[in-house]
Amino acid sequence: MPSYTREQLKNGVTASANITTGAKTFSLENNSTSVSYFTIEGTSYYYSSSTHEGPAYRQIFSSASITSLTNCSTITESMHAGFIVDPLSTASFSFTPSVTIPSSHIKFTATNTLVYSIDDPTSSGSYFGVSLSY
Repeated sequence: MPSYTREQLKNGVTASANITTGAKTFSLENNSTSVSYFTIEGTSYYYSSSTHEGPAYRQIFSSASITSLTNCSTITESMHAGFIVDPLSTASFSFTPSVTIPSSHIKFTATNTLVYSIDDPTSSGSYFGVSLSY
């Protein structure tokens, strides 16, 4: 079961393994008292042809769907899905690819915050927002 820390998601991370076909239940644990934002994105690559050159993005949602949302809402398009996760909750949804998605083609990111205690100048800080497992 892959899992990603709040710190990893803040910095953005590609999947640790290919995501195979069939339904996977994604779980987002939000430890913040505010809503948190999470995205699944197709990674960028360089596209070149006689008619177009430049960066392009993998269209992962042309072959994957999201259903059964709990404690979150989403907006999807062909290249990414954005989620709003309720405060202090565990959100979940079913992610169902119809083809295997290579790990290098998918990236997870969250708008997590790093908070330091003003009462402890030696504090290394704590991350607030979502963690992911599936």
